[in-house]
Amino acid sequence: MERRVSCEVCNSSIGGTLVSVFPNIIMKVPANASMQEKSTIYESAVNSPREMSLLEFLKLGEKYREVIERLRACEDKEIRNKIKRTELPCATISASFTSRASSKAVEEKLKRYNSLMVLDFDNLEDPAAAKEELSQLPFFWYIGLSVGGKGLFGIVPLGTDDFKEHKVYFNALRKELEVFGYEVDKACCDVTRLRVVSYDPDAFFNENCEVFCIDEREEDDGEVYSSGPVPERAQDRSSRIELYVLEWEKRHVPLDDYQDWMTVGMALASAGEECREYFHRISVFSSKYSREDTDKKFDGFLQNTRSIKIGSFFYKCHEYGVIPDCVPHYESVGFPVEVLPGKVQRIVFDTHNFQNFPIDYIAPSLLFVACAACGNSTVIQIINGWCEKPILYMAIVGDRGTNKTSCFEFALGPIMGKDDEEYDKYVDAKALYDMEMCKPLKERNARIQEPDFCQTILSDFTPEVLVRQHKANPRGLIVYFDELIGFIYSFNKYRSGSDEQMWTQLFAGSGVTVNRVSSDPVKIDNTCISIFGGVQPGILKSFAKGKVQNGFMDRWIFAFPDKVPYPKLKENEIDDSVKESWSRIIERILSIPYEGKPNVLRFSPEAKAAYSDWFNSLSDQKNCGGDAFAGLATKMDRYCGRFALGLEVLAYGCGESELREVSLRSVKGAIALCYYFIGCGLKAQREYLSSPASDLPAIQRLIYDELPPSFETRQGVEIAAGYGMPERSFKRWLATSYFKKVSYGFYEKRFR
Repeated sequence: MERRVSCEVCNSSIGGTLVSVFPNIIMKVPANASMQEKSTIYESAVNSPREMSLLEFLKLGEKYREVIERLRACEDKEIRNKIKRTELPCATISASFTSRASSKAVEEKLKRYNSLMVLDFDNLEDPAAAKEELSQLPFFWYIGLSVGGKGLFGIVPLGTDDFKEHKVYFNALRKELEVFGYEVDKACCDVTRLRVVSYDPDAFFNENCEVFCIDEREEDDGEVYSSGPVPERAQDRSSRIELYVLEWEKRHVPLDDYQDWMTVGMALASAGEECREYFHRISVFSSKYSREDTDKKFDGFLQNTRSIKIGSFFYKCHEYGVIPDCVPHYESVGFPVEVLPGKVQRIVFDTHNFQNFPIDYIAPSLLFVACAACGNSTVIQIINGWCEKPILYMAIVGDRGTNKTSCFEFALGPIMGKDDEEYDKYVDAKALYDMEMCKPLKERNARIQEPDFCQTILSDFTPEVLVRQHKANPRGLIVYFDELIGFIYSFNKYRSGSDEQMWTQLFAGSGVTVNRVSSDPVKIDNTCISIFGGVQPGILKSFAKGKVQNGFMDRWIFAFPDKVPYPKLKENEIDDSVKESWSRIIERILSIPYEGKPNVLRFSPEAKAAYSDWFNSLSDQKNCGGDAFAGLATKMDRYCGRFALGLEVLAYGCGESELREVSLRSVKGAIALCYYFIGCGLKAQREYLSSPASDLPAIQRLIYDELPPSFETRQGVEIAAGYGMPERSFKRWLATSYFKKVSYGFYEKRFR
């Protein structure tokens, strides 16, 4: 499938692009014209275009304003078409040509491909409102009224210089715009398409628009939006089908519904002849099974599989509850508090009972702070040559007013207190330093150095300050934002380049260097910086925008509980001893020495075996669970090691571990945490990679929600009619990418 995957800012002047301009679509030929005169007129109309800049052509509308206004005021369709065809100049905007004669091949008459797409939006109810909405999309350079005044046309720069890819880019753009409820004239896919001059005094221009780029991929297995790699190879797909068929046989599920049986057969046939026997192995459990009839049907499916792909087979399997054990049933269940040491569990429940702290807010927060307090002091060795630091990129997802901030402040309290103490020390030391520097040079202490503020928690900083603070505090730093969207909005604020790339690298704990023209480079080789804060569910799309394909989002873990009730005032107050207990745990973790070389922990033999089994199981799950799951789980093997280290460190802080090795309990707890965060991650993913259906207009959204996953046309028409949508409009909607035609009169929703 084609999908917009990346954009770059268009820095060149699109308005200066040369286009081929022709006098008219159809030249008026006098009835008494001689053959020579007719030939001259034809040559002028077809084979002798003049070139002008795109901007000049668009401004031609002012010259032809009276003609255009006369056309728009005319009610007679034939007269309107005549004016359009004979009295107004036209141009080929997507490319320049030596001729527009249809008898010549494109290659023969192509002069220059302009890498521009012209899109028509016809018969809009409110063109002005549509223009305003479309102008929010970053890839439109121009949007203006069409010559008839009832539609719009837009111009988009493309990320290709090959005219043969023009249609591919058109299809990608068409699908992108369908998400926003806009239907594009399919004739726009023609690179030779003529654009008649128009007039719009309020046309939209964006010289800083983005180049529309796509990634050409095979159609994935029904998962339209995914963050994972390209679809699985044929052998992987075959193995996946076999797993599901075996599970079907194990459960003896009868496939008696005819439409479902047809869908399964067509889906399997799309994968080729080798799936014929799979179809028999599933069909045999139906009381209606006939080997001969099943073969005949499969023969027909092989000849015409329509639009049904193998993804529909997996979809139907899940619908019937046929899911292999190795395919995860990840759901956003509650945080597994039982994996925490007993003292920490009591803190979780006390803060929950007395301060209304949601468990899914406070428990992950405590885990995060323990890992951050450990910092560079201790690492876990997975295998020789592979060690993990306790670096976490954690976001707590919840609505405003649900006590997120209070949870954060409680968990971070011991570190905040330490920062306050360090600041007081810094102020005193800086005062002494300043006094010393006021002395004459000969009287100064030669050994005195300007003090550093050994800060741990940062919320407002430049990359240079970040690195300098880490140099002053080599144990590690915490980047904390009460609302993480502020962290995202700060990207590239202080430098050109990609902060996303920097944070992607820092996730691994590798070195970083910040260069400045005005100062010396700042370099640190052994980084340990964790990120923490909250994000509202409705902000997740903005949080993830443009950061999925580059791997940035794969590095985040989300604590995303179901609806959290707004807190009520409790009669009983929490005892100060709870806060003191947490402070003592963190103080003990902070007491783990770090002199530039970390303490290396290895798995106990039982823990190593458990981790290896889980690691291999996760690989199977990524192979079988689809691209969306694979993309989400791609960093969980690293996180499992980090969680295991964090739990072992927490146990040390509670006096339950001597930090000699990572125990089996810690590994089992880490695995449970991975399941929890994968479930929450899938929930977050559904938000930031939400189906285009969520962006439908209100009425269409209501209809879409009411439609069952699979339905007949008649059923859909009835549901739509209940909301006032005419049958004709509904059937036209069925032809868009929101639906998948299974067979004649039978459809499936593509999105949930």
